[in-house]
Amino acid sequence: MALIVLTVLLVVVVLLYKLSMCPYKIFKERGIVHEPPRPFIGNVKIGVLLGRTPLLKMLIDEYCVFRHHKIHGFYNMREPFFVLHDVELIKRVGIQHFDNFTNHRSLMAIDYIDSIFAKGLTALKDDKWRKMRNTLTPCFTGSKLKAMFELINECSVEGVRYIECELRGANTNEIELEMKDYFGRFANDVIASSAFGLKVNSFAHQKNQFYTLGQSVLHISRLAMFKVFLYGIIPNVMKCLRVKVFDSRKVNYFINLVFDAMKYRAEHKIIRPDMIHLLMEAKRQFQQHRQNEIPPKSGEEQAEFNDEDLLAQCLLFFMVGFDVISTCLCFLTYELCMNQEVQSKLYDEISSVEEELQGKPLNYNMLAKMKYMDSVISESLRLWPPAFTLDRECGKDIDMFDENNELIVKFKKGDIINIPIIALHRDPHYFKDPELFSPERFSDENKGNIKPFTYLPFGLGPRGCIGNRMALMEVKSIIYHLVSKFKLVPAKKTVKNMMQSLNGFHMQPKEKFWIRFVTREGA
Repeated sequence: MALIVLTVLLVVVVLLYKLSMCPYKIFKERGIVHEPPRPFIGNVKIGVLLGRTPLLKMLIDEYCVFRHHKIHGFYNMREPFFVLHDVELIKRVGIQHFDNFTNHRSLMAIDYIDSIFAKGLTALKDDKWRKMRNTLTPCFTGSKLKAMFELINECSVEGVRYIECELRGANTNEIELEMKDYFGRFANDVIASSAFGLKVNSFAHQKNQFYTLGQSVLHISRLAMFKVFLYGIIPNVMKCLRVKVFDSRKVNYFINLVFDAMKYRAEHKIIRPDMIHLLMEAKRQFQQHRQNEIPPKSGEEQAEFNDEDLLAQCLLFFMVGFDVISTCLCFLTYELCMNQEVQSKLYDEISSVEEELQGKPLNYNMLAKMKYMDSVISESLRLWPPAFTLDRECGKDIDMFDENNELIVKFKKGDIINIPIIALHRDPHYFKDPELFSPERFSDENKGNIKPFTYLPFGLGPRGCIGNRMALMEVKSIIYHLVSKFKLVPAKKTVKNMMQSLNGFHMQPKEKFWIRFVTREGA
């Protein structure tokens, strides 16, 4: 009896092992170099899964191991990624052969056929994506952003006012703040105002409903992480069971918010220079264009832009914008406080702009003229890009050859191509002393020396970030006001080595982002 049980257990173990290793044949069959995968988790390091090793460090280390190859393989759990190193390959995938690599990979955890998230621009595919992108692009022109600047700048002023009130209340000239919370509130207020048409002050009213519900939706709990983990291992089972990562009740709050705002504005003919208005206009123009368009052939898929599509873009801007802006600002202010010479030079530029304004409020045109500010932000995005990898899905089979017409790789339909942005940004072959924070790399004199397709903080090609100019405008606005009023210096809890302090998949150190703000003389 014991022998039978032992035999059954042995058979089960063997079958489980074979099941766990069955996806790990692709790179060997295609002749792609890669590290040996582990059962179920592939090439993902156990330390990353347990939160002991930063994901960013794993990506950089993997890149360094295969630095002299044009491409290497990486098994993300059970999903094979073709990781590109060669800038010529990156250029071909992102631009020259874009029609072959139009789409992002599907994220089954949120990509339901009937889910509102599946209608967001980043999730759309092929012709639906093209038409939606063309429809939304006019929303981000310079004139539209200029009209929205006042809403964003008002949130920046409120952020500074909060610090000043805290200093007065404590009767001191310096204060230590945790920046993830601070910039989370700023990003929340910007999105509430510029996307949802709400005036919210999350500094003065820290428990307001928009902020608390938004945080609960964005917070990835352990249960949610476990669900994502299961999607990586058994995606088809999870999809069949329709297991959702996000709490539908909380998401419905934002759905009702947008629909109520649209209805109220239509009934009262209200025009406000925010994202809802721009999207309502985009929807109107799309439908007007549709009426004049040649009807599609029978069976041909047709792009839509109804109220749900509009809502999906609002939710996308909320979820992506919140994280990108707050993360970018946390790392930027960290680098400013750790590099006092850079901060001093930035303060000099801000002071010269304030003299030119002669007491008038900051405006879009003056902010756009600040070249050193641009360089500082660009260097921060090089070291700490919020989107640290980029993916594309191969739409049809294609062979890639090098300059000598030798075959590099045969991509097949469904292959996932990955571009390791963080590793490219820290490659010493492209950026001398890559760990050094040096905004001068992006000065007018030096930025021409940067090799094309090695600096990709907002992606590349037609599928690059549509809202990058708006994001930069938000970052510049709050940094302008903070540096003009306060000197940013390390606090007692400020980390010394950021990369070592990062926590697993999170772009946040274990000690969090602590900075001390000291009131400038005369401010």
